[in-house]
Amino acid sequence: MNNSIFKLESVSFFVDELNILNNISMGINKNDFVVLLGPSGSGKSTLLRMLNCLNSPTSGNIYFNDKLLTNYNIILLRQKVGMVFQSPTMINGTVRENLTMTQKWTKDDNAFSDEELNVILEQVGLNSDFLNKDARSLSGGEQQRIALARVLLNKPEVLLLDEPTANLDPQLAQKILKLVFDLYQKLGLTVILVSHHHNEIRKFAKRVVYLVDGEIIEEGTVDIINNPQSAIAQAFIAKEVE
Repeated sequence: MNNSIFKLESVSFFVDELNILNNISMGINKNDFVVLLGPSGSGKSTLLRMLNCLNSPTSGNIYFNDKLLTNYNIILLRQKVGMVFQSPTMINGTVRENLTMTQKWTKDDNAFSDEELNVILEQVGLNSDFLNKDARSLSGGEQQRIALARVLLNKPEVLLLDEPTANLDPQLAQKILKLVFDLYQKLGLTVILVSHHHNEIRKFAKRVVYLVDGEIIEEGTVDIINNPQSAIAQAFIAKEVE
């Protein structure tokens, strides 16, 4: 039985003379919680963005459920592979208006009911009182929860998160990561998360992939955070601890 949801074959990405990703080959299994870990500029976010076609490889192939990513309808793909960015984007208007931005992709222009929206808000730890609040007046943590809720309305198979806690204080960051982990378990999601803070994610990751200078240096279970084998990964951990 094939349990793979993503497969990358010799994926590279260049911008002019700059080599951002170099010959990446890896698989990601269904219901995995993978953290792409490494210093800033290592290619983590570029790799993540490729998984829902925000970037396209210069060379190599990416498969989603055994089908070339480029053969998918882009709207259907992004319904299945949802992405939450480092800084959540809120349009002018209420939380309800921000959530129902997705309805044109998921419900053929039939509006979501307040009951459906309240269920989604509850899943991300917010109550129905938020529906009529001005989305842009919310705190950073609340906006990140709304961004999560907006993606969850699509009933995705995969949740991509690009440093979702980068702009949050450590305590709030842990709350958001715990929320993501709970959703991962409850909804049976596959989660792929970018971070450069190994301490933040060690309680949640099932698998860690170290990226440095566009190459996979090391990968394995979360144990490699505590005991990296490569000199480069050891140096990265040591620098963050300092």
